[in-house]
Amino acid sequence: MKIDPIFKQFLAESLLKSLVRKPSQFALPLPVLRTAFNQLGRVFPKNPEVEIRALRLAGVRAEEIKPQPNATQMILHIHGGAFFLGGLATHRSFMTELAARTQMQVVHIDYPLAPEHPYPEALEAVYDIYQTLLDQDIQPKDIILSGDSCGANLALALILRLKQNEQPLPSALVLMSPFLDLTLTSESLRYNRKLDALLSVELLERGIEYYVPPSIDTADPQVSPLFGDFSGLPPTLVQVGSKEILLDDAQRFKEKAGAAGVEVDFKIYTGMWHNFSMFSAWFDESKQALADLSEFAHRIDRS
Repeated sequence: MKIDPIFKQFLAESLLKSLVRKPSQFALPLPVLRTAFNQLGRVFPKNPEVEIRALRLAGVRAEEIKPQPNATQMILHIHGGAFFLGGLATHRSFMTELAARTQMQVVHIDYPLAPEHPYPEALEAVYDIYQTLLDQDIQPKDIILSGDSCGANLALALILRLKQNEQPLPSALVLMSPFLDLTLTSESLRYNRKLDALLSVELLERGIEYYVPPSIDTADPQVSPLFGDFSGLPPTLVQVGSKEILLDDAQRFKEKAGAAGVEVDFKIYTGMWHNFSMFSAWFDESKQALADLSEFAHRIDRS
């Protein structure tokens, strides 16, 4: 029986608000939250058309997901989770869909999480992984750097560090539902607070407390890359839902990057919540987001 799309979305939002967003507003023990998020990742079906291989890069656990043996173009993805949640288990299904849709190999990394590993450990790990790939003779032009939520933060911060060090940049950047301003000054944190089905301001505040040491200014561009210098950034795709509390992080990036002369593909997906792309098995908007990402990646590959 076919379910009306509007009712399906209403049902999904109601379930997410009660099972994910509401619990995240309380100070639940960290192991409980991590277990719950790992279990949520198991809800999504894995695409059977890809191969998954475990590996280590710069001492960090990772997975290589290949849709075909000869796939050369790489998407290096950094997962979200407010800097203290998430991992290979939460995003594995999404990564299989990303690989199947783009027909590119996806490398998904399990960077160290706060509070056990506060800033700058995650960023250092991501930097070391990128350098390791280059040491393995993978060309920067063959790497698309991608991240969702706080993973988008780490991806942009990595680009800024590479640029500052005058090191080669990847061919493109993909920011999904990006969390870029840890000073929490985006207006959408207020006006979308009750609309975002997945993410709460309280979870972001907890993540910042865990991730950023008291001695570090949250406005530091390596912590809040929205405040960095965007000149010379590679072509960037930004995807965000209209109901996200982080909507303005994405819009502010678009405006600042555009002013700096960066080629930005920006799209707001109507009615969608934080990290909606992970729901591509069920929602047309999420499928469209993956299709748009695939088109962007192949345009970069052709260029």
